[in-house]
Formats: sequence, C-alpha cells, structure tokens
Amino acid sequence: MSKLQDIRDLAQEHAVSVSGSPRDWMDYMDTASRLYRYSFSDQLLIHAQHPEATACASLELWNEKMFRWVNRGARGIALLDETGQHTRLRYVFDISDTHMVAGGRSPYLWQMQEHQREEILTHLAEVYALEEKDTATLQDALMAVAREMVSDNLEEYLDGLEYAVEGTYLEDLDEVTIRSDFRQLANRQCLLSAFQAMWA
Repeated sequence: MSKLQDIRDLAQEHAVSVSGSPRDWMDYMDTASRLYRYSFSDQLLIHAQHPEATACASLELWNEKMFRWVNRGARGIALLDETGQHTRLRYVFDISDTHMVAGGRSPYLWQMQEHQREEILTHLAEVYALEEKDTATLQDALMAVAREMVSDNLEEYLDGLEYAVEGTYLEDLDEVTIRSDFRQLANRQCLLSAFQAMWA
C-alpha cells in the first residue's frame, strides 16, 4: 500500500476516532485551536501524528524564512495536498522539531492579552448583535455566539448525524441524549470557528 493511501486511510480513521467521544473531540479541538490557520483535514492529520504540535511549517519555511533547521531524524507530519491535478503528500514540521541558527527567530504564537478583551467583546457584540446580558464577559459572548450558530443549524446537523452514529458511542444512546451531547460538542466547535473567523 502506498504512503499516500496510508495517509488517506489515517485521515478517515482519525475522523471516526476523534468523534468517538466528547473527550476525544475536545482533545482534537485543543490541537486545532493552536493551528487555526490550517484546514480541518490538515488539523486532523496533524492531531493524528503529533497532537502536541503548536506551530507547524514546511522545511523550506523553517530553513529559509525562520532560519531554524529541522533536527536530524525528525519525522515530518504528512498532509494531503489536493491543490494540483493529482493528490500528493506534503510535509510540515512542528517547532519542537527545529533548532535556531544564527539570525534565526521564533514564530509569534498569538495569545490574547488582557487589554484586548474589551475590543474583542465589542467586535463580537456588533457582528452578532448580542444582547446586553450576553456581553458581561468574553466567555459569555463566545458562548452566546456558539449557541446562536448551533441553534440556527441544529436540525440540519441532526438529520445528517443519524446516518453516522454506527460505530460511535452515540449508537447506544437515546435520541434526547444524542441531541444534548451533540449540542454541547457543536457549541464547542462553534467557539473554535468564531476564533478562526476573527483571526483569519
């Protein structure tokens, strides 16, 4: 079996794995939140191969722009490149697999500073027309946005979900529990989506 097929299979298998339980999904979400500029399929494959990754880039980017050399023996994280006529593999490396050389630098890993909270809160309130009760804290605003997004699309999501429960922990649950668990997971996914949209 080719390496390309192995990675295709890994992506499919891991998609089933991370959706196996709320804990597994949240573990995936931790990785995805650090790599928010990557597509879902890239995030999924990075999580499958290197769940602790914090900043990934190609060998060329590390070497030529960041002046960080990839460590000898480091294994690249295989991703599917579907930009051309034929799907091929491309590889990225996490910063933990690199070391700095003369003139080298580290990527800026954004973390929200306390003074940015008010600006973000105002932005969310304006874009999503939040009520005053939902803007007391940034956490309240993000949860309100997630609830609204999930509420608007929940029935459509659930229509598709009934065909995909086989082989997951949902298979043995009643419909009320499935709706409740799925709503919680969808709310968390929407929180990530809101962050991705804000910083894209």
